[in-house]
Amino acid sequence: MIPGLSGHPLWSAAFTWIEENAAIAEEGWYDLGVGGARVRVMSYPTKSREVAKYEAHRDTIDIQYTIEGAEGIEFTPTESLIAKEDYNPEKDAQIFETPVASEGRVDNVPGRFSIFYPEDAHLPQLNVEGYGKVRKLVVKVPVTAV
Repeated sequence: MIPGLSGHPLWSAAFTWIEENAAIAEEGWYDLGVGGARVRVMSYPTKSREVAKYEAHRDTIDIQYTIEGAEGIEFTPTESLIAKEDYNPEKDAQIFETPVASEGRVDNVPGRFSIFYPEDAHLPQLNVEGYGKVRKLVVKVPVTAV
C-alpha cells in the first residue's frame, strides 16, 4: 500500500480495487463502494499533443492507472493556464488551452499510476514511443470524501 494514503478507507479501497480487479475488469464504470468514488476502465489509441485536450476537474481527484500499453500525461497548475471552455459541472471538467510547455510529464506504463488533484490540469492520451494505445482505469475520488 502507498504510505500516507493507505490510512484513509477510500484510498485503501481504491488501491485494493486496482490490485484485485484491474487486470480482469471489462471497460465501463464501477462503484468503489466507499465515499461515492467510482472507477472507469477504458482503452483507446494515444494521440499527439496537438490533438489531446488539457483538462481539470473541480469535484474529483483522479488516480490514473495503466493496465496495458502506455500513455504520456503532461501536467500544469490550473492557475497557469487559459480556459478554452467554461467549466462543465455535469462532466466535472474544464478544458484549457495547451501551453507551449507543460510543468512536467509522466509516461504511465503498466503498473504505474499518477494522481491529479483539482489544481492539477492534465493532458492525458499522449503518445509514448513504442506504444500506440493504452488500457487504463481512472478512479474518480470525490474531493469531499477525503
